[in-house]
Amino acid sequence: MARILLLGSTGFVGRGVAHKVLDAGHQLRVLVRDPMKAAAFKVRGAQVMVGDALDPNTVVQAATGVEHIIDLIAVRRNRPQSYLAVNVDGPRIVGEAAKAAGVRSVVLVSAIGAKLDPHLKYLTSRWMGEQELAKTGVAGTILRFSFILAEEGGILSDFEQAMVGPFAIIPGSGQAKLQPILREDAARCIAEAIAKPELLGHIVELGGPEVVSYESVFDWFLEARKIKKAKLKLPVPLLAIPAAAMEAISQNPPITPDEVNMIQIDNLADGIDSVSTHFGWRPTAPSSWAPINWQKKKATSRLGR
Repeated sequence: MARILLLGSTGFVGRGVAHKVLDAGHQLRVLVRDPMKAAAFKVRGAQVMVGDALDPNTVVQAATGVEHIIDLIAVRRNRPQSYLAVNVDGPRIVGEAAKAAGVRSVVLVSAIGAKLDPHLKYLTSRWMGEQELAKTGVAGTILRFSFILAEEGGILSDFEQAMVGPFAIIPGSGQAKLQPILREDAARCIAEAIAKPELLGHIVELGGPEVVSYESVFDWFLEARKIKKAKLKLPVPLLAIPAAAMEAISQNPPITPDEVNMIQIDNLADGIDSVSTHFGWRPTAPSSWAPINWQKKKATSRLGR
């Protein structure tokens, strides 16, 4: 049984990771801004600390007495918090805190495609964050994931916003290759990485057991929701201008220019069996999961009628 600090426990992936860590019998500590969001973990025995995961002193305090840190904190868009503050400086703060507190290892969750590229700002920020963690000298494992799918949020929210009038909008050709993985399986990989010292010092790219196109994943959504709208593929040059305009005037635009660019590139792990190679089990096929789990949930009254 290990003592683990989880950063980002209330986010899209973090909730699943927290429960997987607890399921495995580990002692879990979470650092959150809103303790109410961590109530489900506290009920199960997790220690809840309140504070800012981007404040160095707070992270050192949270890291004191634990053996491992799992860092899930990142932003996909450059506001209200910036890529620099969260995706780049955040891993450095975690690495320095881990060294100061005598933590044995850090698992940093990143993204497939992380690289230095001025046309891909988010992925550049993730690559820079990986580099910052490495510079601290802490023993670390970097897990890069392809698209993570869940019953809500993530790419599903993007698809919901792509319904515009009579059309279902696809940015670009929709033919970029993806290797989507379910949130449940991604969370299991993250939790299990703690007990795999052979992964330390490595970047591990992980995805599901299928390679599909962006359009195919979009089709799963349309099928699940029984949407009959015509698909409209907008060429990237045509979409870039309105995307930039929406980003300039809206706090939460349907899509940003950076996201348009990312959707055009392949997002594949280092093999179709990447999870089984590193963790010894096979993840669920999203093609059979999505049409059922992405169905529109029926609203129920408080009286259960």
